[in-house]
Amino acid sequence: MIIQHLKSLYHKLSIHPITLVYFLFSWLGGYLKWYLSTLLIVCLHEICHLLMAYYFHFQIKKIELLPFGAYLYLKDFYFQSIWKEMCVVLAGPCSHLFIYAGIQMLSHGVYQDFLLTMNMFVLCFNLLPIYPLDGGRFLSLLLQSIMDLKKSLFLTLKISIFVYCLLFLFYLQMNTVVILCYLFYQLCCFYRFIFIYLRTYYGRIPSFSNQRPPLVHDRIIYRRGYHNYYVIDQKMRDEKEMIPELLKSIKKRKI
Repeated sequence: MIIQHLKSLYHKLSIHPITLVYFLFSWLGGYLKWYLSTLLIVCLHEICHLLMAYYFHFQIKKIELLPFGAYLYLKDFYFQSIWKEMCVVLAGPCSHLFIYAGIQMLSHGVYQDFLLTMNMFVLCFNLLPIYPLDGGRFLSLLLQSIMDLKKSLFLTLKISIFVYCLLFLFYLQMNTVVILCYLFYQLCCFYRFIFIYLRTYYGRIPSFSNQRPPLVHDRIIYRRGYHNYYVIDQKMRDEKEMIPELLKSIKKRKI
């Protein structure tokens, strides 16, 4: 069983072409050891996401090895329960406690100082509230647990853009260009994803379990984790009846 899982993961693993360029330049520049050490920290971070996703039976779509780490793509993320998704997100940051312990035991001197610094940097960077970093994903899930689904996604996007602009203004350097470009690309993808996701999510409402706490609305909003009811023209309507109205509420808008 374990071997089958490993084979399945191997076929889902892809290496971004720029990663190979980074390997080449780090080798030519004589700092391959330092680059690989940093990459290992980020990969261990992502492996913890992967293990938690496996534990909750998420569908693994792809694992991409990027120049500055790895990225786990899940097919059914945002379609499971919010608390399970939060566990998957938090598994990454929590991994740095174990990485810290490992560094303390297995290294020493200047190399240990470098590893501890990079471990802290990777942790702090991932906690930034910028989608798709862990901080941005956790923020999105937290907002989804307390407000309308569509509103929470757009608010996540706005906060992500604001923090990204601050990051761009104060940390634009030669060694951060690739990361900043990647985050900008991901924010553009997230904007497009919102509309696709909402249409898909609303379309799946009939397949959702009815064993959810009820919540009554007097306007067209939707809360994840609840069985939504609507009072329209003094009549109580089930969320399944409101799917056409929910789909109509999805329209492109300026940020």
